[in-house]
Amino acid sequence: MLPALLRKKMSRFFGYSHLSLEEIQYRTLALTIVGLIAMLDFLFNLTYWYFGQGFLWWTTAAYLLATSVNLYYFKTGGRFRIFRNVQSVLTLMLPLISQITHGGFTGGSGVVLAAFLAPLGTMMFGGLRTSRIFFFCFLLTLFVAGVWEYYAQPDTRNLPDAVHLLFFEFNFAFTAAVAYFLMESFLRNKYALLEMVREEHQKADSLLLDIFPEETAQELKEKGVVQAKSCPEVTVMFTDFVEFSAFARTLSAEDLVDQIDFYFRAFDTIIRQHGLEKIKIIGDSYMCAGGIPVPDPDHAVKVVQAALDIRAFVLRHRAQKLEQFNYPFDIRIGIHTGHVVAGVVGSSKMAYDIWGETVNIASRMEQMCEGGRINISEATHALVKSDFACTYRGRFPAKHVGEVDMFYVGST
Repeated sequence: MLPALLRKKMSRFFGYSHLSLEEIQYRTLALTIVGLIAMLDFLFNLTYWYFGQGFLWWTTAAYLLATSVNLYYFKTGGRFRIFRNVQSVLTLMLPLISQITHGGFTGGSGVVLAAFLAPLGTMMFGGLRTSRIFFFCFLLTLFVAGVWEYYAQPDTRNLPDAVHLLFFEFNFAFTAAVAYFLMESFLRNKYALLEMVREEHQKADSLLLDIFPEETAQELKEKGVVQAKSCPEVTVMFTDFVEFSAFARTLSAEDLVDQIDFYFRAFDTIIRQHGLEKIKIIGDSYMCAGGIPVPDPDHAVKVVQAALDIRAFVLRHRAQKLEQFNYPFDIRIGIHTGHVVAGVVGSSKMAYDIWGETVNIASRMEQMCEGGRINISEATHALVKSDFACTYRGRFPAKHVGEVDMFYVGST
């Protein structure tokens, strides 16, 4: 609203150029209004003098002196709150004194109305409590002006009627204009703040959806907690790089994180494309699942297809990584289908996770897998055998479960 050059000059002169653009705008606007009031008071008295009335120089001089002292302490001390309150008192008193000295409401052309800028200004530049105090002081000012005129019965014909009318119009227009631009500035900043809040809210929602499934994130926002859910049939997948721990010791921390990030970003994209849910990363192990939190009849097929895409991605970069690091980043993938419990644990750094024997068996499928292969359990095979060519491996022991039939999906 204010010219940029004016904001720049004033903020540098009074030493608040380091503040936010919103605060610079507010302070520059307040100083501009102070200057306008001083100038208009001088012109007000000058006009009365021109039409034969005494030039009440002392009101203008007192206001200018008090304002100058206030500005000096603001410039040297930087205490805008004190400056604001002192100037608000002056803004209340000056119109009242001008009205009384020029003959009351009619004789002073309703100049006391300008005192309304005091509570309005403190509402803009201060707080509601301070503004409320100044508003009641404004009402008191009107009351004092009315009582004084009632008892003093001043001569109101000190100016021609046309000039009185012009002054009435000007006082109303000036007060209304300043009030309008103050409110416009307030609303601009309000809308800018609301837009900022909306953007931050969208960022928070996006971040929440990166951490939790959409249904879980919504429940967390609405209730503050997430009820654990039993999921009868979910397909869980684990991936792991072969002999990665030994290789990791040969890398710098930056290279290690860069390579893990390179692969896991690609895995994230793949599982999103197949509508799966990423659960967590543990070192170089990547865990995801299909069929949660919303049941999906094709969960097993989607997980296996995602596993094939992940393996294809790793194979495409195998030669390059082998040449660059002398390590091929061969991957093992294990998949199992069964019952899990899903929920959110913790009160800080909360995490969406799943629990149950299904998770343990899926992890065991990955451990029992060879590099570059996809190992699935009998339960998963029963759901995908009509969609993918699989090779039976035999029965293998699984901790706490006994022996489990295993199958390789596709070829190496």
